[in-house]
Amino acid sequence: MIYVSEALLYICFALLTGTFIIRTVPERLRPDIRVGNGVLLVCALAVPVLSFVPIHNTAVIFARDFDMPYFTILRQVLSDIDAGKAWLWTLIGSLGLAALLALKSFRDDKHMPKVGLFITFLLIVWLGYASHSASLYGMKGVIVHSAHFLAVAVWIGILFVASWFSRNGENWPAFVRWFSPVAIVCVLISISAGLILMSFTTPQYVQSWILPYGQMLLIKHLLLLPLLLFAYTNGFGYRLKLLRNESFNPRPWIRAESLFALLVLIATGILGQQTPPHDVSETLQSVSPSPVFTAIYKGSFSPDIKLALHLPPESLLLLAAAIVMAAGLISMYRGNRLKLAFAMGVLVTLFGYFGLMFAIA
Repeated sequence: MIYVSEALLYICFALLTGTFIIRTVPERLRPDIRVGNGVLLVCALAVPVLSFVPIHNTAVIFARDFDMPYFTILRQVLSDIDAGKAWLWTLIGSLGLAALLALKSFRDDKHMPKVGLFITFLLIVWLGYASHSASLYGMKGVIVHSAHFLAVAVWIGILFVASWFSRNGENWPAFVRWFSPVAIVCVLISISAGLILMSFTTPQYVQSWILPYGQMLLIKHLLLLPLLLFAYTNGFGYRLKLLRNESFNPRPWIRAESLFALLVLIATGILGQQTPPHDVSETLQSVSPSPVFTAIYKGSFSPDIKLALHLPPESLLLLAAAIVMAAGLISMYRGNRLKLAFAMGVLVTLFGYFGLMFAIA
């Protein structure tokens, strides 16, 4: 349940961020995009509900361990723990945003998107305040986590809104011209902040593959590969495609890209509720190894095992197959064969995953 709620929470943030940014862009620079205010209102109200799930789980665990009433523990969590304090601010900000969205005078005001975007930015900062990195590294952790998630929300939010809520294909060249550099900047920020976060939470990257957190982190990174390939074709190949075929419709391709982005968001949400392995051998004292890892790894296992990568023939073949699928995805874009391109994107992740897992020694 907690993984589902966290994934839905990240999707709500992406929808809010993407919609408010799109509404600040002049109509001549974007397609006709209609996101109903009801959708935004539901997202604003869902944020405190979904972000309360980990608070509730913490209170349940403490109430059971200390044999105290649930509401007594909940009150202490909300008043004494940073994650609880952040949730209270999230509740206030979300209800404020929902109240504004419910006012017709505000919905019709030209400054509405800017105000909504500012409140959403504050909600993202409070999400960072409640993160693992913030609890370990204070304000530095808050800034890095918030920057990482904000970049992802801007990139994927605009992508998701433009692909699924656009009414027509007008102004796509103008949209791509400004969105491509925005996406590139967001990708660079998210990668840079992500590497810093990994140095905080997962300094033993390969070693962490023993744990569920490390497995999900690896899957997230491998899902980024087809996402970036689709982003490359949609951002740079689109202009060439349009020159050759004026009737080319980019929306199905951008929707395919958004589906991989959705998978990345889901993986990110799951990571947010798993124990980060600052020291894998110590984490294994309280967290069981990943069932996927134990099913694939055939060597002897102990909590103090040290993993390394080598490249046996089967790993080389699988990684080579992943590269072939990546090249095939770009080729399928040139031939406008979306289903094959999407399948190849999935295979890039699968072949890459098993190629790396079989390389563990």
